[in-house]
Amino acid sequence: GRMGTAASQGGTKRGKEADTAVSHGTSWIDAAWLMLSDVVGTSVLTFGGVAAQLGSVLSCIFIVGLFPVSLYVSVLMSRTRALVVKTADLQRREPPHVETMGEVAAQIFRAPGAGNSVCLMVYGYTLLGNASYLLVMGSALQMIFFRGGMCIYEGVALSCAIALLPVVFTRKLGDSVLLCFANLFLIVGVIVLALGAIAVEGRPPCTESPAFAPGLSLLTALGAATNVIYSYSGQWMYFEIMDTMERPSEFPRAFAVTGPVMVSIYLAVALVAHYLGVDKGDIVEAMPRGPALQAAAVLLFVHVLIVYLIKSVVLQRFCHFALSPADADKRSAVAYAKHGSYGLVMLIFGYLVANAVPFFYQMLGLIGGLLGGPINFLFPIYMYLAAVGRHEQAAQAQRAERGGGDAEGQSAAAPGSGGSWGQEAAAAKTEAAGRWRWEVSSTRAAAQGFRSLSMPEKVAVCLIFVAIGMTMVLGVTEEVKQIVALSGQFGEPFACHALAPRFAASADVLDPASCT
Repeated sequence: GRMGTAASQGGTKRGKEADTAVSHGTSWIDAAWLMLSDVVGTSVLTFGGVAAQLGSVLSCIFIVGLFPVSLYVSVLMSRTRALVVKTADLQRREPPHVETMGEVAAQIFRAPGAGNSVCLMVYGYTLLGNASYLLVMGSALQMIFFRGGMCIYEGVALSCAIALLPVVFTRKLGDSVLLCFANLFLIVGVIVLALGAIAVEGRPPCTESPAFAPGLSLLTALGAATNVIYSYSGQWMYFEIMDTMERPSEFPRAFAVTGPVMVSIYLAVALVAHYLGVDKGDIVEAMPRGPALQAAAVLLFVHVLIVYLIKSVVLQRFCHFALSPADADKRSAVAYAKHGSYGLVMLIFGYLVANAVPFFYQMLGLIGGLLGGPINFLFPIYMYLAAVGRHEQAAQAQRAERGGGDAEGQSAAAPGSGGSWGQEAAAAKTEAAGRWRWEVSSTRAAAQGFRSLSMPEKVAVCLIFVAIGMTMVLGVTEEVKQIVALSGQFGEPFACHALAPRFAASADVLDPASCT
């Protein structure tokens, strides 16, 4: 199967050199819009909550500081793709499949099981992300019908019903660049409406916007960091985006567009919401109840429905290719039934997860800390280090083969040397040695790749592993604690969780004179 854009279009080409032009591929600018549509999404709505937990200084440090890390990982992924193809060429093997993270992992680990395990982790991560989208869609319906007191399980169920027909009957998305471009502006519209409505209402008296949040602890900071990590976690689909490009080696150029846009939007939401006193995990939920809220909720619902459909098609095609490849591309009733059944199962799974963790901010932090960090940052770095080691091993084997071939030629020319039989035996020995070098542990190859790095890169890699590791353990622990506390305050999983009432600021705020 293929995931991401390549998957929705039914797959593209086989592994190519990083600088080989492929006709009818996308440009790096198109790739930038694809990346933005995936990365800049519902996670940006949580940045008001991030700033409330961290304060303005740490929010800026986390948001600005994580972008160079994301850029660095993307460059490594581009290099990894090129190294895997070059290594196969050195070993005189067929050009490998490098369209997905799972396929690249299978090439590096030299074990289909390893590739399948990575695929399952990536698709599991995507499936959980889709569950969070259903939660957002359910919350959006609560906001649209805020006067009716809709429960979250009703909103999510209605969202599943609305999404059912598109999920069942959409088999391919075709060229989705224009759709992604338009969808990006939908979420920007949501942000503008939300912050604009909150600003018009006015900054509540006694509101402070501290540089560092009072009572800030390491655990709280790492918990908030999981949301920032999630907002930069698009690397799972970068190999697929590269595979659709005319020149995959130009992929890092896409960050010339995505970088300024992502950082600007993230900072604007965090700092403006922090100044306006937003302390909720979702800036749309913090809006005053009224027509502006309903308009923003409609835009949000449409945006998330499109994103859900794109990723659902990816997941459904993966399941179809894995379970029934013979009819994965057929247009028969049986094929549609299979495709639709996979989508239905995913909707049911998403409904259960959304109601089990009905707190959007904490759900994103949980997904980002538990899976977003390792899949989007640690795995790509490890695969790059292993790819460097594999390539060095293959180059050493080729040099040994060339040296051995010269010696064998001299031996064959000498009287009584054994002739061609000696050459064939030596060639077989060299081939076996080459296979052994390739099949050596990926950990050993990664260690060899790590030794080849410059000292600054070694320090950077170690810091990334330590930071992501801390968010995986301590950050996730904080998110779990918050989920437990919120469940005690607002109700257990699968409870109503109706939209909390919110009155106009003038009705229930403190007198400015009472502020101390």
